[in-house]
Amino acid sequence: MKKIRIVVAAVFIAMMFVPLLCLNTQPNVASEIDNRMLAENPFSPEVRNREDADLTDDIDSYLSDRIGFRDEMLLANTVLNDRLFGKMDHPSYAYGKNGYVFFDSMVPGTFENFHIVFADMIESVQNYCHARGVPSIFVFNPEKKAVYSEFLPEGVNYNNDWVSLFFQELDKRNIDYVDNTQILIEKKNEGETVFNRKYNAGHWNDLGAFYGVNHILQKVQEFFPAVQLNEKEDFDIEYALNTSLQVSRFPIREEEPVFTAKHEVETLTNLYRDETKMDERYRAFLYTVNEEKKQMGSPKTLVFQGSYMNSMGYKFLQNSLGEYIAVHDYQNILNFPYYFNLYQPECVIFEVAEYTFTNNYFDYAAMQSLHWNPELAAYVPGHSINEIQKLTGEEVSVERGKVFTTIRWKADRIQEYAWLIAGGAFDMALVDPEENLYEVSIPNDSFDENWDALYIMDSFEEQMSLYQLKNLTIEILDQKETFDS
Repeated sequence: MKKIRIVVAAVFIAMMFVPLLCLNTQPNVASEIDNRMLAENPFSPEVRNREDADLTDDIDSYLSDRIGFRDEMLLANTVLNDRLFGKMDHPSYAYGKNGYVFFDSMVPGTFENFHIVFADMIESVQNYCHARGVPSIFVFNPEKKAVYSEFLPEGVNYNNDWVSLFFQELDKRNIDYVDNTQILIEKKNEGETVFNRKYNAGHWNDLGAFYGVNHILQKVQEFFPAVQLNEKEDFDIEYALNTSLQVSRFPIREEEPVFTAKHEVETLTNLYRDETKMDERYRAFLYTVNEEKKQMGSPKTLVFQGSYMNSMGYKFLQNSLGEYIAVHDYQNILNFPYYFNLYQPECVIFEVAEYTFTNNYFDYAAMQSLHWNPELAAYVPGHSINEIQKLTGEEVSVERGKVFTTIRWKADRIQEYAWLIAGGAFDMALVDPEENLYEVSIPNDSFDENWDALYIMDSFEEQMSLYQLKNLTIEILDQKETFDS
């Protein structure tokens, strides 16, 4: 009997101390169970220097996050709760009715000044495009909760009235937009499964993307009638078995439809991605050319898109668009003129999912302070222009990559606006206020064809100045060439 007690005591002590001995001390660790970064060492400078640092709380968070076998223990607890009580005890997911799984948060938010500022930003994008003869379309993709609201947990009323108020703001501004909520609800009511019951609880599946993208393309057809909608016959449709929830090891067994296009497209992603600047957190990028659709008149389209399109919707856009340049939206849309300069699109689409209308995705202060160039030809009338001045390599530097050329100008003062004139007008952006440094990146062919007629025009206190670029040293792939214009 004594030996049994010793063994039980030893097992009990091991259960307490082995997880502590197996503490995960590696920095920058993400948890598959929580889908988040784990707490860092409470004694590290990055934690201690935080304004809200609290040593006791930080130690507690660190030990809770880093204790050995943490993921295994959380998974076991989640599975037991599911099997014994039918309860989803998970940091990211929650059960609804009939076995439906949703993201855990059930609070849709309220209409705030953030949404008005967001509508202003969309208007800025549309005005910028229209001034340059390019149509712009905003796309709203709903949450699964809004489409399958009847399957939400008992007692949950998903009231997202802020959405209708937001659309009223778009209507006031005459925004061209697409709301995919009703088309997805209609297809669901017809018996179509546009969101999976369990797997990928926050996004539509391929079938939902098929219908949602066709709804977007119907809007594009108003500007480009040659655009063709997707047909199911364009794709091989198979069914994939999912055995766990996304970013989780919670076990499930659910099939979902997977569409694979029969027609291949040319992919230029690797050629352009390295020279395209993007926010470090949002770096999804895609560039495809569908030569058949391009020849038919389908436009070169710049699409700012989130996870709905990055994960599924892309395959249906690239099957219909002539050229399709996809940039991860969120903070990148705030630098919109940069991408417009780079890719010179014939059409622009800006897609946003319902749950991303937050400061975490779109910086509120940055949206309030947008300052983009007007279109040069419309701005010049009414402004006097000074005599042409000369700029040399001392004020201007040029760097040419495989696909883009970047021109930097160190001005003598902060300008209201600045443009590079190289065949067409390209907007220069202030990238370093302390140095009065302006920059623009343009396609290589725009520079190569017009290197002998490069000018910079600026605007300051209602006066415009035109500078001719002379004797430029152009850095090309670690080599230097001098152009004397």
